[in-house]
Amino acid sequence: MQQTEQVRESVVHDKLADYIEDALALEESVVDQLDSMISSVERSPVLMEMLQRHRQVSRLQVERLKSRLERLGRGTPVRKRIEGMALTLIKNVSDVLRTDAPGKIGRDAYLLAHTQVAAYELLSRTASAAGDAETVDLARTHLEEDRKCTEDVAGHFDDFFQLTLSDWLEKDAERNQAATV
Repeated sequence: MQQTEQVRESVVHDKLADYIEDALALEESVVDQLDSMISSVERSPVLMEMLQRHRQVSRLQVERLKSRLERLGRGTPVRKRIEGMALTLIKNVSDVLRTDAPGKIGRDAYLLAHTQVAAYELLSRTASAAGDAETVDLARTHLEEDRKCTEDVAGHFDDFFQLTLSDWLEKDAERNQAATV
């Protein structure tokens, strides 16, 4: 029985480090994606400011996660960073193809924040199972921050839509003008 508990503890601790690495890769990807989103809503200072706040929160979370990994004796994982860069590249390509960007930026920002919340829900439980109170506290701090980001994005859906609607109305005006020429 003693050997089984040691194996479980070892597996839990390994998984904890993996989940911290996953959260780090997610946050680094979120920072990159928010950079792209911010440039897509530059006509709206309110939306830009909100997304910039979210990006700043994610940047702080990146630093905290890196620090936690270092204290656990794990460096920045190269594989996870490459995975994050690949996801960002895919996201950037989809940004170019998106025709009603502001509304979908709101949707994507909302999904990102919820993905972050889910990651920290899992991390906090894993850290608790591993008996790592410091990581539990870190995950709960990040959970609280990301829940606020989620609420902030949700509170701006009308702004995202109005920016999209403005784009559509502008296109309608261009079509109408072209039709009369």
